[in-house]
Amino acid sequence: MKLKSFIRPKAGLKLLAAATLGLSAVNARAGGSAPDLDGDGVPNIVDPDVDNDGIPNALDENVDGGIARNGPHAGRYIGDHVNNDNPAEKDIDDDGLADDSLGETDIDGDSKTDDSAWESDTDGDGRGDSKPAERDMDGDGRLDDDSSEDDIDGDSLDDDDFLEDDIDGDMSSDSLDDDIDGDSRGNRVADDDDVDGDGRSNDDDDEHDDDGDGEHDRDDDDDNNDGIEDHDDDDHHNEADEIEQSVDLTPGPAAPAGSSVEVELQSMASGKRELKIRGEDFPAGNYSVVIAGVARGTLVMARDDDETDGSLEFETGSIDDDELPLDFVAAGQAISVIQGGVTWFSGMIPTPPPPPAGGGDPDGHDHTFIQLLDRASGLPAEAKAEAEIDVGVAGVVLFEVEIEGVPAGSYDVTIDGTFRGTVAVVAYPERTRGELRFEAAPGAGEILLDFPVIGLPVTISRGGTLFFSGTVPGGE
Repeated sequence: MKLKSFIRPKAGLKLLAAATLGLSAVNARAGGSAPDLDGDGVPNIVDPDVDNDGIPNALDENVDGGIARNGPHAGRYIGDHVNNDNPAEKDIDDDGLADDSLGETDIDGDSKTDDSAWESDTDGDGRGDSKPAERDMDGDGRLDDDSSEDDIDGDSLDDDDFLEDDIDGDMSSDSLDDDIDGDSRGNRVADDDDVDGDGRSNDDDDEHDDDGDGEHDRDDDDDNNDGIEDHDDDDHHNEADEIEQSVDLTPGPAAPAGSSVEVELQSMASGKRELKIRGEDFPAGNYSVVIAGVARGTLVMARDDDETDGSLEFETGSIDDDELPLDFVAAGQAISVIQGGVTWFSGMIPTPPPPPAGGGDPDGHDHTFIQLLDRASGLPAEAKAEAEIDVGVAGVVLFEVEIEGVPAGSYDVTIDGTFRGTVAVVAYPERTRGELRFEAAPGAGEILLDFPVIGLPVTISRGGTLFFSGTVPGGE
């Protein structure tokens, strides 16, 4: 159990709600009906030694069974003979609350609530919650990785509940935990095929939140929370609207037998796009990568023992030091690998499939990202502008800029320094307003979206005066 120096507000709320239910259960038995195994007048739910055998509940391997040391049952065995870790034991502390019930907040009756930072053995079976040998953390008879176990830490919150942010009860938030379900297998898909322990495998069509962090996989940059972003994770399972396409370029006469260049275009649901060029087994050196007639970067082939390899990567949005910005249209473009005027490899970058009828993903909707742009100084508070993109199966299917609260007139929109269109702001009774909209599959009278937008700077100006600026959302 990882001890933390903080108590999450959410955990506190859960404690209060569950504790209230627990007290209600006792009050419901008022008048002597509350379970009191040893007859000492202290209900089991608050008795530190339920069976009065001289072993505190926190150390007792059978909380509700033993030889009473004193009291009305002194010298006699009272309770059951079922140890805490026996699957048949459904109410470890015999308080009348089933171990997996909503009102049970202290399963082993050790006076430490189940979601307390100090509770390191929830079911009191002598095996610490974080130990590999602990396979049933809450002692309810269902193994933690069993498909029927939907509340691993026994805190009365379903593991899939949006309020549950610590599935294994180790006081480490699921978004930061390197072993979310506490099964000692870590979060790498290669090691754990059910990262959040909800009984659905990571590649199940019905599993939309692999790591149980409350963020839908299509919006999550690291679906399994293994520290590797999805677009770089070999274990990543694509959502329906995430596409990876690759082709092998055609070798030219100069390319030796067995050499290759692979081109991969990756499209993530968040709008992120990545273009990867990988070369193998041709002479070491620097090669120019030309896309649509423009030299975009250098593929450096380096020798490694008796082999050579190299790679070049482009990416939208924020990029790493070893990547180049994907600020140009790549899909469907001609690509060549050239050195000294000689074309070693050539071909076409893959083209994502067209949007389905009606646009959007297979469920019939696009995913929308909206970014409020920064207002230039001196503009009134009601003046605002926002940039919006909709992402579908084929990538960005819509880009729109909206402006309101500024003087009527024409405003220029530039993306990454290139003029892309004009917004006509019109005066309406309640305010002024205007919009400029681009579509990947435009209808009659609509504007074609044929340029990159994700993660690029956008400005709105009039007569050389800047009114709004910011960045097109998506792709992070």
